[in-house]
Amino acid sequence: MRISFFYFLAFSLTVTFAFAHSGHTHEEKLRISLPDVVAKVNDQDIHNDDILRELKKTLKNYKDRGIPLSVEEEKITAQKLIDNEIGRALLLQKGNEIKAKVSEETLNRKIKAVKSSFKSDAIFEHELKNRKLSLEQYKKELKIDLLMQQVIDQEIIPGIKISKKDIKSFYEKNKDKFKMDEKARASMILIKAKRGDTESEESARKKIESILEKIKNGSSFKEMAIKHSQDSLAQKGGDLGYFTKNQIFGAFSVRAFGMKINEVTPVFKTGLGFHILKLTDLKEGGTMPLDKAKTRIEKTLKKNKVGNATRNYVETLKKKSKIKMYF
Repeated sequence: MRISFFYFLAFSLTVTFAFAHSGHTHEEKLRISLPDVVAKVNDQDIHNDDILRELKKTLKNYKDRGIPLSVEEEKITAQKLIDNEIGRALLLQKGNEIKAKVSEETLNRKIKAVKSSFKSDAIFEHELKNRKLSLEQYKKELKIDLLMQQVIDQEIIPGIKISKKDIKSFYEKNKDKFKMDEKARASMILIKAKRGDTESEESARKKIESILEKIKNGSSFKEMAIKHSQDSLAQKGGDLGYFTKNQIFGAFSVRAFGMKINEVTPVFKTGLGFHILKLTDLKEGGTMPLDKAKTRIEKTLKKNKVGNATRNYVETLKKKSKIKMYF
């Protein structure tokens, strides 16, 4: 799996994230023909296999969006992909020159980080299978990205500077990006009931009403949740954490944002059973102040500057190299 060079430049090492969220792929038929070797970079051949694979993915993406590419657009896309591969080759050649190395320990640590972005190892392995990749093939591609990253870290990043003026200017021009919605924090207790089963629902209702009565009489909501709640959050005292109005189940949201801190709702029913909810905190919305936004802004500006600087760096490498195009 080869991620596009442009994507690499814009989101250093985002092969991990692109892989983690990609879907099932289906090959598209090409209307253009590529030679086996599409380019030569300082005596290194660039073969067409990776280009073909990425081109088919691109065609499918556009087709799925209802804007299929013409033959001419298909050709232009192939040329861009070839140019991306030339850039990758140049960075890897530079990596050899500066003796960039990726240890097995580093590689395994990155693989572990990728796996952790999936809900389970089984889902990770299923995604590998969908993309017709073995773990070893994926590790090989990840290693390539890590080697390119070392070149960027050594040759480019030291020259990237972000001033306070840059940060303030970005903040003033993009204040809408730093708007914060009102956030609530709440805890809940659930007693499950079989939907449509009168006996089950009556039993669940009686149990949660008994719990609510104990809370009204001074029992700790957290302790009652730990002891009685039939939800995965029970051991956390039913704590739902902070959420905005659109980030949580509507039955909770509509109640939480209409309550006072420490207020507990009456019993209410959902498809899961019967609940009670306690509002534990409320944070007002507004605009994030500059001192809290500056770290995020600095990362954004640095990423953009690194992307632009890397593109310029690759263009410099091209001028110093012998490159032949065969398409």
